[in-house]
Amino acid sequence: MSDEDDQQSEDGGQDKSRHRFSKPEHLKQMLESGSIPDAAMIHAARKRRQRAREQGAGDYIPIEEPKEPPKLSTRLPCEDVEGDQSDDEERMDMNDITGRKEREERREQFYAVENDSTDEDSDREMNEWENQQIRKGVTGAQLVHAQHETVLSRFMIKPATPAGGSVGNDDADAVAPPQQSTSTLLEQAYAKSSLDRINLASAVRSSTKAKKEKAKATALRTPQEIFAAIQSRLGELRERSTDHSASMARISLELKALKLQQLECQQNAPTAAAKYKFYQEVKCYVNDLVDCLAEKTPMINDLEKRSLQQYGKNQRYLVNRRRQDVRDQAKEIAEAAKPISAAARRAPEYEEQVRRAAEREGRRTRRRCERERNDLLSSHLDGMSSDDEIADQQQEQTVASTAQMESQALETFEDVTDEFSKVELILMKFYAWRKTDMSSYQDAFVSLCLPKVLAPLVRHELLLWSPLLDEYADIENMRWYQACMLYACQPEETVDQLKNDPDINLVPALIEKIVLPKVTALVTECWDPLSTTQTLRLVGFINRLGREFPLSGTNKQLNKLFESIMERMRLALENDVFIPIFPKQVQEAKTSFFQRQFCSGLKLFRNFLSWQGILADKLLRELAIGALLNRYLLLAMRVCTPNDAINKAYIIVNTLPTVWLLPNSETLKNLELFIGYIKQTLESCDASNAPVFMQSSDKAKQILQRLHSI
Repeated sequence: MSDEDDQQSEDGGQDKSRHRFSKPEHLKQMLESGSIPDAAMIHAARKRRQRAREQGAGDYIPIEEPKEPPKLSTRLPCEDVEGDQSDDEERMDMNDITGRKEREERREQFYAVENDSTDEDSDREMNEWENQQIRKGVTGAQLVHAQHETVLSRFMIKPATPAGGSVGNDDADAVAPPQQSTSTLLEQAYAKSSLDRINLASAVRSSTKAKKEKAKATALRTPQEIFAAIQSRLGELRERSTDHSASMARISLELKALKLQQLECQQNAPTAAAKYKFYQEVKCYVNDLVDCLAEKTPMINDLEKRSLQQYGKNQRYLVNRRRQDVRDQAKEIAEAAKPISAAARRAPEYEEQVRRAAEREGRRTRRRCERERNDLLSSHLDGMSSDDEIADQQQEQTVASTAQMESQALETFEDVTDEFSKVELILMKFYAWRKTDMSSYQDAFVSLCLPKVLAPLVRHELLLWSPLLDEYADIENMRWYQACMLYACQPEETVDQLKNDPDINLVPALIEKIVLPKVTALVTECWDPLSTTQTLRLVGFINRLGREFPLSGTNKQLNKLFESIMERMRLALENDVFIPIFPKQVQEAKTSFFQRQFCSGLKLFRNFLSWQGILADKLLRELAIGALLNRYLLLAMRVCTPNDAINKAYIIVNTLPTVWLLPNSETLKNLELFIGYIKQTLESCDASNAPVFMQSSDKAKQILQRLHSI
């Protein structure tokens, strides 16, 4: 600029430390005089400052003369920003930003070509970028210019041209414009600002179009590539068309299926409504049934417990009386040689013992008379009968207690209708469900729940039932058994249909869950292993269960029953076998205490062997042969006469099961002591008494032959 050249020439080399872009003297004089510089002078000052920043000679041009010479290139850009408070110095260099924007624009164009973006999107992005650039250009320079023009118009001050210099553009020969009015200056300013805005927008558009054309020119492809792209695009379109056609066909088929389903639902709506009503009725009935049985179950449990206690009380009385009689007889024999004093005779214990002996002899006499009437006296051995006679008073109490429990059992379901208390009517309800909808019947697991639902009613019917009684009802004749056996039974049902029937195990499940636990409790509380009648009844009942119902060895309730049977047999062996060893002269009498106790042990041996085929042979052999025969019976036989011993051995061998006496069987190994004793006794028989000797010798040979020892 001209003023800059003049200023540089005036200053010459006077002050080399002064910046060459410092303010000229005429501008300072103008400001001191109070004149306001015109737009051209302000524009020239801005150009000068911009050039100074671009050349990098200095980042800061002071308004006033510095008092001290500034150090060149020692101030940081942040200090310039802090020290410069004018609006003009807040402007930033747009070159770097413009270059960055151009690089971003090129990158976006490259991505657009890569992703096959449409021209529309790129034009929209270009227009948006142009508007942003125009707004940025206008807000910087034009707003400052408009502020100065506003000041001029407010104070109506004419711009003055300072003397000694001319303000112009970059041209040195330019002539200073004449002074103009304020309105003219404002019109020129607004026109210039509009022209600058239009020029900036046109420049941006032209540059954008050039860049776009350049980008398009660089993206040109060969005909083969274009053809391949077209073919690829055509293949994609064909695949999409095929997919769309398949989707349309599938949707049309689904629509047809939905229409058919809608029609079917409309047709099945009455049936579904009827089923819903039926299921609601079944649900209400089952809920009422469960509530009723839950209320009655505590009463049934109480009656069942009382009946079991009644049976156990009677049986414990008989067992304790038999054991007391044995102790009394053993005491009498031990004290037979001792004289009894009068004081001892008046003792309550002695009087009680005499009373028990009289009652014992009275019961034996009555049993003997009964055998005489039945012609069984010759074949009977004392000690083989069961002393189960009860006093009349106690018998009456038992009968009264049983009648009371029967009446209470009948009163349990007096306030309940038949369809909630009778098994056959309850099963009819469930059979209607099964017949109406078999699939929902199976999904509800009714077959698994029926035994639990019917359990209280079955237990109620079995309250006073016991297989140990003289007279008891067979399970096959009970009402619940017949109803459950005929449940879901059809006249034309085949074997295959019966196998696939979900309710085929209804009766076995009731036997397992109700009958077997009750029998186990009866065995534990009421069974006397020394009673032959009770043992045979129990053995017959369990054999019948095993034949008619599929009870496997892995059944938990069946295993518990067998364990309770074995436990009762062990207790009887420990507490009920007592064979005293006395001199042979005392044992001569047939009705002696020794003979009675030996026959009692022999009776228990026979009762043990009655379980052969039900209990495990190994455990039964250990209990019957290893413990009872070898430990008690064989020891008692050693103090008997040879003829009597052989007769007892003959009875024992005939009691043994035939299946145990096979050659090389395990039982023969357990009988080695018994076989050795028979051989020894045969050698010691008295040959002087020929008939008795011959009879004993024949029996001994039969015994050895049966035991495969000859």
